[in-house]
Amino acid sequence: MTPMASTKPPRRREPAVTKHETHAWFEAWDRIMPGYRHGIVLGLLLVIAIWFMSPVLFSDGVLIGGDIFQWKAMAQSIVGEGAETGSKPLWATNPFGGMPGYMISYDMVVPQIDLIGKWLRLLIWPLSHLLLLFAGAYGFVFHLTRERLAAAISAVGFGLSTYLPILLVAGHNSKYVTLAYLPWLLWAFVYALRTPGLLGSLLFAAALAVNLRAGHVQITYYGVFVMAAFWITDGVAALRTGGVRPFAITTAKLAAGGILAVLMVAQPYMAQAGYKAFTIRGATAGSTEGGMGWEYAMAWSQGIGELLTLFIADAFGGTGATYWGPKTFTGGPHYVGSIVLLLAAIAIWVSRSRTVVALGAVALLMTLFSLGENAAWLNRLMYDHFPLFDAFRVPETWLSVVALVLAALAGLGAVEAVRDEAPVRAGRDRAVTTISIAAVAIALVFVFMGDSLLDFSKPGEADTLASQVAQQRPDLDVRDPQVQQFITQEISRRQAERVDVYARDARRTLLFTVAAALLLLLVRRRKVPGWVAQAGLVVLVAADLGGVSHRYLSADRLVPASVADRPIERHAFDDWILERRAEAGGVGSFRVLSLEGDPTVTARPAFWYETVSGYHGAKLRVFQDYLDALLFDRNQGYLSANALRMANVRYVVAGFPMPGMEPVFQDETREMTVYEVPDALPRAWFVDAVEVVETPAEQWARLSDAGFDPSRVAVVSTGAASLTPAPRDSTSTLSVRSTSYASDRFAFDVETDRERLLVVSEVYYPAGWKARLDGADIAIERVNYLFRGVVVPAGSHRVEFTFEPDSHRIGVAVAGVSTGIVYGLIAWLLVAAWLKRRRAQAS
Repeated sequence: MTPMASTKPPRRREPAVTKHETHAWFEAWDRIMPGYRHGIVLGLLLVIAIWFMSPVLFSDGVLIGGDIFQWKAMAQSIVGEGAETGSKPLWATNPFGGMPGYMISYDMVVPQIDLIGKWLRLLIWPLSHLLLLFAGAYGFVFHLTRERLAAAISAVGFGLSTYLPILLVAGHNSKYVTLAYLPWLLWAFVYALRTPGLLGSLLFAAALAVNLRAGHVQITYYGVFVMAAFWITDGVAALRTGGVRPFAITTAKLAAGGILAVLMVAQPYMAQAGYKAFTIRGATAGSTEGGMGWEYAMAWSQGIGELLTLFIADAFGGTGATYWGPKTFTGGPHYVGSIVLLLAAIAIWVSRSRTVVALGAVALLMTLFSLGENAAWLNRLMYDHFPLFDAFRVPETWLSVVALVLAALAGLGAVEAVRDEAPVRAGRDRAVTTISIAAVAIALVFVFMGDSLLDFSKPGEADTLASQVAQQRPDLDVRDPQVQQFITQEISRRQAERVDVYARDARRTLLFTVAAALLLLLVRRRKVPGWVAQAGLVVLVAADLGGVSHRYLSADRLVPASVADRPIERHAFDDWILERRAEAGGVGSFRVLSLEGDPTVTARPAFWYETVSGYHGAKLRVFQDYLDALLFDRNQGYLSANALRMANVRYVVAGFPMPGMEPVFQDETREMTVYEVPDALPRAWFVDAVEVVETPAEQWARLSDAGFDPSRVAVVSTGAASLTPAPRDSTSTLSVRSTSYASDRFAFDVETDRERLLVVSEVYYPAGWKARLDGADIAIERVNYLFRGVVVPAGSHRVEFTFEPDSHRIGVAVAGVSTGIVYGLIAWLLVAAWLKRRRAQAS
């Protein structure tokens, strides 16, 4: 009898496996449906994000850094006027005698996809953008690896790296948001680079526009280097395989996407680009040409030895007095953790893919860039010759993007660490084991030999302490043996504290390195499945980075909600000044110089009234020159009376005597006195004559001359110099009356007996301000180096000034049209693809 044939399919031959490999839990993860696996991992990331942000989410405090308070003060004249009128002005009238509002508070007119992030920000900031960061990093690395848990390692490795919470605590929110969007940009770029069709380049355009709209172009610029690394390695691969033509077509599509993205951000960048040319970042002293100086650009260069903080968080003391690195001070280390570095090393060692080559090369290059002046052999070359390299400062910021690249490499390394194909199994076992043991050995060296490898002394610390003693106790001679003994003892105490801090974190690094190495060794010995090891690594990376980052993102770093909701601090002398302003006619009557702090970095007074102080990283060049060369008389050591009078400064607030000024109010609580400036000039006045002085230095000297009377004479370089002198006498009829004043428009009714120059104490800014005489356009002259002037004929007239920058109007139009094209094409392609699938399923 013939046996019945079996209906079962023949069993496929499998490679020989051990007993442990046949356990169901080795295959449990792969048995879950792909969509559910995404959901599980994203759910895990959500839990980690909530845990990480718990100090903010579950406390009564609010995350508001010092820079946020400064921004509120700088923006108040824009925000306040916008709330009253329903339209925010483009000019901020309170800080620095007036400046464009493009870099302070400039709303996007054209909506794009980042509107979702803005809505989320209103509800759950900063959890909102950590979730967006996690999702972007997860999607980016999943696109590279097709491994969900490995992508989660990358997301956590970047999202919890210490620089990000340090940004939040400092109030550098635009930088945090830009970094949160950066993985999305890289994902879109790689997708467009390696996927045929038009959709990729359109998605790249949308992602690049969103990243630029986040408001920190320095981070986007750094991201371009990462994209360039992918492009170069893919280009080399195309040359080797004969795929040059498809690569060229893809490059053209990416270039088109980049152009579209630039058009999509014409607002705000057209206005900001025009503004930059007039700032300290775009113009040298006395001109509108040049760039940021080398020393200024290289400030806060990362120390070569300080790169150890990538591996051991507080190897250089963390922050405060314990910090002993070469920077003046720091908010904290750029810590990415030993686990991320271990996995990245595995990727570089084991994998030969062009993705790993691209990421490894750009990580090395950007690390060298972060060294700034400590790697001048490279950075000076880039600064002198590479486009826009000289436009940004604080080189250590490069490490924020290095953290993303290392996290992506860690995800790739996690894939290689658990991969178990039979042909390369033995070699991968040896490689992973060798790197894991090497990482533990390095950690052991720093635990037991750190005291001999590092000296824990900060350059110039003795001089700094001596200066502090001199300021606090001017009665003591810093050369006194007892003072010197105190300084020596204080340095010794600090060094001992630094050793303790270092030893704690070195042991901590060793612990996490050992834990990760054990997981990797277990998976290579087939004791645990790869998915368990990767899930364990996600948890270990979260615990490692989260533990360090919570030193900065902690409840004691938050501001009580009751304080955060209050306006900027208001003092008795502010009340007195506001009363005088109301008596004088309101906004536009006079300005104030407050010396409660350095006026170049103190914005608080600008919240309440018009000042010549403020806080901004890109002040107008002419105003910086006013501060440096005119306001402070370097020879006499006190304020220049002419500089105060010309700037319409009526009151000076100081905690010390002001020679030549009469005290008019004493604030006993703050120990501050309000002084009145003698003969303060109004906001606008007629002069009798003009003097032609060509160079800026000569103008500064003439304006500072005690014999120069700005109420009668104006200094010009060209233009109004042709005016005939018009001395006044008892029969002269001269009047200037302010009829309206707002941030971006104001008017005067004037009367003069003959043609004269009207000097207006408003900052000269030709890229937008327009003047009209009785409704007809007239030229605005640059007067007294910093201010404006218009020539007025004899008679009674209305003189109006309005801020109408063409860059804003054109930028909005260009951004609107290009955004409509990009999003319209994306929608059309997605709908067309959906309809095509529907038709295919129906047939």
